[in-house]
Amino acid sequence: MAEKILVELDSDLRELIPEFLERRQHDLPVFRQALEAGDYETLRTMGHQMKGFGGGYGFTELTAIGAEIEQGAKARDSQAIAAHLSRLEEYMQHLEVRYK
Repeated sequence: MAEKILVELDSDLRELIPEFLERRQHDLPVFRQALEAGDYETLRTMGHQMKGFGGGYGFTELTAIGAEIEQGAKARDSQAIAAHLSRLEEYMQHLEVRYK
């Protein structure tokens, strides 16, 4: 995923997206701390929330990653969760939003 990941969103969301993305950046260390602590309930809850709001804002990849984190937490699969968190981090680093 070294290239830019382009997401085109409706211009009506322009004012909401910067704060939304900033919150996702703040979620990353919380996810990592929960994983280190073996706090699968926090991971499950946060993954579930990301699954729900990702699509609502037009970020289908966030929805998919959130669902995978949620499933990994239910299975208590720390390796899968770590892989999904790496995917999330890479996605956030390469994300470019354009408005139409």
